Amino acid sequence: MYGRNGRPHSTDGVMRRLARRCAASALAFVLAGALAGAPVALADDPSPSPTTSQTADGAATDDATTAVDPNGGYILDTQNLLGNDIAKVSDAITRTREQTGVQVRLIYVDSFNSTDPPDEWARQTLRSLDPEPNTVLLAVASNDGNLAVVVSPGSDEWLGSQKSVDALSEAASAPLTDVKAGESPDWARSAIDMMDVIAKEKDTATSRSAVAVGLIAFGGAVALAAVVVGVAVVVRRRREVAASAEAGVRDEEQVAHDNASTDATDATDATDVTEGTDAADADAASAGTDAAAVAPAADAASPTAETAVEGADPHAKYKG
Repeated sequence: MYGRNGRPHSTDGVMRRLARRCAASALAFVLAGALAGAPVALADDPSPSPTTSQTADGAATDDATTAVDPNGGYILDTQNLLGNDIAKVSDAITRTREQTGVQVRLIYVDSFNSTDPPDEWARQTLRSLDPEPNTVLLAVASNDGNLAVVVSPGSDEWLGSQKSVDALSEAASAPLTDVKAGESPDWARSAIDMMDVIAKEKDTATSRSAVAVGLIAFGGAVALAAVVVGVAVVVRRRREVAASAEAGVRDEEQVAHDNASTDATDATDATDVTEGTDAADADAASAGTDAAAVAPAADAASPTAETAVEGADPHAKYKG
């Protein structure tokens, strides 16, 4: 076979890529069927179906409760890594869904059988399940040592942000990597720790929202108080202006009244003075008249008196 450049081309690489793609497609088909609540097993797939678990000697036993979440098939554990802890993990899934509204899905396989990065494989697998927003998938390939955490499109910002995804990945990875010699990875703890972080992220987001609402409410209260104070100041100022204007009017009226009273008093005094002057003039005139009347009488009486004197002593004026 020849390639596009005309040189001989080996078919081994092409066949290997085709084989990997076929295997990945088959595994995705199995995962989609199992997580949708319809367990499917391929005849040529050496790994057990989601509804079977393996005993210590490798014998397969029908025990759906140890491999599939009894609440609806949210756990796919083809390697029976969770073992007897599956019920505890299932309870954690239920609790997380009820407390945070986040649906958690878990996939445990021996290998992703794909050349794609683990995150991309998990993202494509989750997309094939047509998940609701706020769905988290933890995918683990135990033999490959790969782990991926992805969040469905349309999720809340607090869950879908890269910071949150990194925190979830770290929480899920720690129990699998921080293992002492002779100990096995704690698969159940990995899932539960991841869900604990989901609850913490939700609480943090709720607290931030509450703080934001509180700040908005406080700002609104301050703004309202400022408006009330401003209105009170304006009203008070208007009242002061109105009171000042009214006082000015009253003062003007009082001044006018006082002026009127003064004018009336002056007029009265002038009248009294005029009347006094007239009376004095009248009295003076009357006295003059009386004096004029008395004077002729005196003049008339004076010769008689003189005559009387002369008659008494005619020679008196010649004496001594």
